[in-house]
Amino acid sequence: MNKCLSLFVYVIFFQIGFSQVIFDQGAISNSLAGANITLSDVWSVNNNIGNLSQLQNSQIGISLNNRFLIPDFTTSTIVFALPFDDKALGINYSNFGNVNYQIHKAGIGYSMKLGKNISGGIKMNYLSINLGDFYGSKSIISGDIGISAQLNTALKMGVLIQNPTLSKIANFEDERIPSLIHLGFNYEVSEQLNTIVTIEKDIIYPVSLRAAIVYRPAEKLTINAGVGTQPTTFGFGLGTQFNRVSLNIGSQYHQILGFSPELSLTTALHK
Repeated sequence: MNKCLSLFVYVIFFQIGFSQVIFDQGAISNSLAGANITLSDVWSVNNNIGNLSQLQNSQIGISLNNRFLIPDFTTSTIVFALPFDDKALGINYSNFGNVNYQIHKAGIGYSMKLGKNISGGIKMNYLSINLGDFYGSKSIISGDIGISAQLNTALKMGVLIQNPTLSKIANFEDERIPSLIHLGFNYEVSEQLNTIVTIEKDIIYPVSLRAAIVYRPAEKLTINAGVGTQPTTFGFGLGTQFNRVSLNIGSQYHQILGFSPELSLTTALHK
């Protein structure tokens, strides 16, 4: 892909928000249009570290996300979670881009139960940006703080604060990694149906709203769908499970840039 197209997509991504360049949240999150703050799985390492201590087994997950069907704009991700004694440790690694524009992201997080129905966690992220020989490279450290609370038998709440330290990318125009606050609610209508609503606020950009449903018509089949604003996106996907292995496919649709499909595999390492 030529440099002009790279620059165009680069600008589009920064208008959406730099934190969304790395699409390392898993296919389930993708199919829910990013309404992921209340989900409790291995992908909580990236989505809300506060949920990670709710896992019962060690898990590992891998995913491949292709933005707008452009081969050079693909994110590859691996995540790992190790729960122990009402606590959990999580690590992740993601890479994105081509020879002209590369981003590598790694992180480690710790989560613990703070009470019977509440848990919290913190995470440190390392971001390496390489814009080629002319623009050079940059490394940044940022953090996440996450909380998860089961308000009653049917209603769950999640809160995530990303980059509360306002970590800086460059001195030019005081460019920084976006600082975001996420608030989400998951309501279990029945054993087959969950509804999810989340609010995301960047300190610079307008509020983004996301709404999604998770429907389980059969024991090993899940159907997901979601919609989001700022920018307007639609998500949909399917998931199934074979013994300890979960397979999920999902995609978001941007009304201008098109589809962004993703495939994720997750496995529990022991029962």
